[in-house]
Amino acid sequence: MTDVADIHADIEALKELASALTRYRHAQREVADRGDYQIAATRASLEEKASQWRSLLARRQADLAACQHAAAMDTEAGGHPGCHAEAAAVREAEDRIESIRRWQQQVEDGASAFVGPSSRFRNLLDVDLPRTEHHLLAIIDGLEAARGVRAARS
Repeated sequence: MTDVADIHADIEALKELASALTRYRHAQREVADRGDYQIAATRASLEEKASQWRSLLARRQADLAACQHAAAMDTEAGGHPGCHAEAAAVREAEDRIESIRRWQQQVEDGASAFVGPSSRFRNLLDVDLPRTEHHLLAIIDGLEAARGVRAARS
């Protein structure tokens, strides 16, 4: 009788292993998806900031052009208001856009480094683990059939 009890215990342990593999696969899929989401969110955030600064740069360039036009008109009339503040505002916007561009490049470099290992991990989760789970369940079915034992399915 102890052999049958051992067989039941072994089969149940194999079923628990199959179940653990399935839980692991689903949990790790969520981890991989969160990594993709974070990369996408960071890209979107940086692009939104870049877009805002490009719009602001266009407005500031228009303000600088208007100031320079007014300064040219005032110079003819003998006055000369400076456009230093407008020029500084344009430089600030250009600097911000360049800073965002550098951050975008760093994110792309990091994402590129992430793609290879992430792809291999996804392949493990999507192909190798399901195949292993299926194989393990086939072994369990074979053991149950060979011993004439039917342990309760989990």
